[in-house]
Amino acid sequence: MAAILRVCTYSGVVFHRDVRHSTDLCPANRLCQIGRSPRRRGRRDVHTRHATARGRVAVCVTVFTAALTGCSSDPSPAPGATSVAADGAVTVSVVMKDMRFEPSVIEVEPGTHVIIEAKNADSMPHDLVFENDLSTDLLPRDKSATLDLGVIEANLDGWCSVSGHRAAGMTLTIEVTGGE
Repeated sequence: MAAILRVCTYSGVVFHRDVRHSTDLCPANRLCQIGRSPRRRGRRDVHTRHATARGRVAVCVTVFTAALTGCSSDPSPAPGATSVAADGAVTVSVVMKDMRFEPSVIEVEPGTHVIIEAKNADSMPHDLVFENDLSTDLLPRDKSATLDLGVIEANLDGWCSVSGHRAAGMTLTIEVTGGE
């Protein structure tokens, strides 16, 4: 970028100055301003600067507090998180995201009562349908549903019923492992 130069003359002496770096303390600037009407500057209120800084700090504190509160009050567990109830029912958290179920495979022992907590974290709606005709509703973004599959004795396949999603790999398998 070429420097912006201003040529000033005073008593036959020529001064060149870079306008981008001009200050009121430079003698060339004072010479160039002779004969010009002074620039009118509005009075700056000293307290405005401090009030603005206080406002910025207040906004930052508010946002930070909201973020902490939002994080601590989020009841949704991590994908694949399991919990076992007193009656032996296993609750598994399943997240629908990026045309996938996370986790895509759930391993249980035969005779396990399985409950799925499905949450859609994707921008498009999804559902979860199992081959035993149990299913969730079509869930929009950030909505969740609980699906009680009952006692599982054999492998069970699930998928998203939205057109093309199953073919794209949006499937979930409940595998019955070894056992006693």
